[in-house]
Amino acid sequence: MELNINDLSQTINIGLGKTFNDFINELRVNEVKKKMHNPKYDHLNYLGIAMESGFNSKATFNRAFKKFTGENPTTYLKK
Repeated sequence: MELNINDLSQTINIGLGKTFNDFINELRVNEVKKKMHNPKYDHLNYLGIAMESGFNSKATFNRAFKKFTGENPTTYLKK
């Protein structure tokens, strides 16, 4: 794309109406949700899946998961 970081961030902000961090974290949350339902990842708990999907801390993951799903991970898994 040959955009610098500021131009990319501005494009996401304007085009998608969200911050760059929200854009990335939403992609990560969607990846976590897919993996939670994939038997290949049954050996990992949800935090392990989150770390494998790009999150670096439990707090950030929990906050993002709740923001984009409206539920905490434990409640989501019980459905």
